[in-house]
Amino acid sequence: MGAFQMSTNEYLFIKYRSMTVELMAVVADYYPHLSKAEALRKANNQEFPFSVFKIDQSKRAPFLVHVKDLADILDKKYSEASKDFATFHR
Repeated sequence: MGAFQMSTNEYLFIKYRSMTVELMAVVADYYPHLSKAEALRKANNQEFPFSVFKIDQSKRAPFLVHVKDLADILDKKYSEASKDFATFHR
């Protein structure tokens, strides 16, 4: 029997139970060092390594993140770190 494997995208979908997640939930999980004000500033300037968007143009509408975009950046960062680790620990 093979081992069960789940992609990052699948894991995030199960974790958040949605294809889109409010940015502040992502910030709480992956950017706990950012204040709400700093996270909103980065979102307004599109400074996160993934796209953020609003469904409505209202200033009060939350920024959203698509789980695929978040999964892609997490996988990319992991791959870079894994290569660096392998280079330093030959």
